[in-house]
Amino acid sequence: MSPRHSLLAQIGADIVRFQEASAEFDSAVGEVLALGRAELNCLAQLHFGGPAPLSAVARGADVARLELAGYVQREGSGSNRKLALTGHAREWIETLWGPVQADGLQLMAPMPEAELKVIARFLGEARKSQDRHSARVAKLLQEPGGTRVARRRGGLSAAALHRVRLFIEAHLARRIQVGELARRAGLSVFYFTRAFRQSMGMTPHAYVQQRRVERARGQLSHTTRSLGDIALAVGFSSQSHFTTVFRRVTGLTPAVLRRAGR
Repeated sequence: MSPRHSLLAQIGADIVRFQEASAEFDSAVGEVLALGRAELNCLAQLHFGGPAPLSAVARGADVARLELAGYVQREGSGSNRKLALTGHAREWIETLWGPVQADGLQLMAPMPEAELKVIARFLGEARKSQDRHSARVAKLLQEPGGTRVARRRGGLSAAALHRVRLFIEAHLARRIQVGELARRAGLSVFYFTRAFRQSMGMTPHAYVQQRRVERARGQLSHTTRSLGDIALAVGFSSQSHFTTVFRRVTGLTPAVLRRAGR
């Protein structure tokens, strides 16, 4: 792998880890404030964008719950009626998010303006990309057929499944605990395992093994790495374990598949 590709891979992995850390932080904040993700999004929207009409607040937010908790209030009347943060909410925002913002400003303080412009341009393009893919994933909620029915019968939501699959792809090289996956979905291990099987048609463990085999197939076809190195690189504990699982999934051993050039 070239230095450029290594750097891009590192940046990609760091972005995934940053997103996971952000999600975990938001989950912790939600527990402190006794609010769900949609309600947190609503608070963030009002904090950064100011008062907004009820029709424009974050989709799915329980406004009545936010009002009851004393985090938002209605201002104005008639067509000018808007939702705004209360002083109580602003105090919590400063307590919980203020230190994060301060750390960010401190990190950027010594950077030259030219570097800040590069970062701003990258973030702007990354946000556009994220919006496109969010719209793509949102379409899964409208899809017909078995997958949609599986969710109605207790499968994972599109968003939860997306988070879990992203986490698996980013951590295939190490041991993945079902509890880690369940936390990404916001469920207990018991309910997560059932919901995952309903959505994917297999257990979480079987899915992880399948993804490891698929990644190994790519390395067998496009690299000259030894079977032992590939086994460890994709998360198997040993070459023998790798061979056993690989044959069970594909019907061939890794060595046979490599010789066949498939």
